[in-house]
Amino acid sequence: MDDRTNDRFFAGAGIASVVLTLAGAIVAMVGGKTHELTVGTSTAKLAQDLAKPATTATWIGAYTELLGTVIFLCFAVWACVRLARGVWSAIGIAAATAYTAVTVTSLALMNAISYRAGHGIGTGLARTLVTVNESMYVTTWFLFALFLVAAGVPALAAGRRVIGGAAVAIAAFTFVVAPISFDGVGQASALLFFAWIAGASIALLRREPARAAVPVPA
Repeated sequence: MDDRTNDRFFAGAGIASVVLTLAGAIVAMVGGKTHELTVGTSTAKLAQDLAKPATTATWIGAYTELLGTVIFLCFAVWACVRLARGVWSAIGIAAATAYTAVTVTSLALMNAISYRAGHGIGTGLARTLVTVNESMYVTTWFLFALFLVAAGVPALAAGRRVIGGAAVAIAAFTFVVAPISFDGVGQASALLFFAWIAGASIALLRREPARAAVPVPA
């Protein structure tokens, strides 16, 4: 592939990752109740939701969400290479890789609960798995915030003010607000991150910003 084709492919991967991840989460939650379990779920509600086996829709949604998460890594590596070189690129790729790994592990835990639902899983074990899953989910916020910093700083330096400024702003929001409100405003950081991925995918298809010419002394 030439560079232009590569850019279109990986930009498309970024948009696809957002669509697949969000669509998969919605389908999984609509198809069954296990993907809605949180640390705040009451014991009675937990037992009720675990009594029912997961539906086909739950598995379709789970697979779609996993696929979207893996595709994100392809976009992230491309974006880091496009925006930076050296240490910033390395930090961004490392953060994106860690984000993907933790997210996949978190989703696998919820899928394990879904698999055991209706087949005799105890509420104690289920609550432990849900708690570990939610702690991993919160951890992903800080990992994608680090990725945004690594992508945003060189983007600003290169004159890409919109995606660079948005990346740094979302990262700051995540670092400051997310720890204060895990179940409320903090959840918005993930949605803002997905919006940034979609916007950056489109923006990075465009040419580099034109730099002002520096006059050469006679």
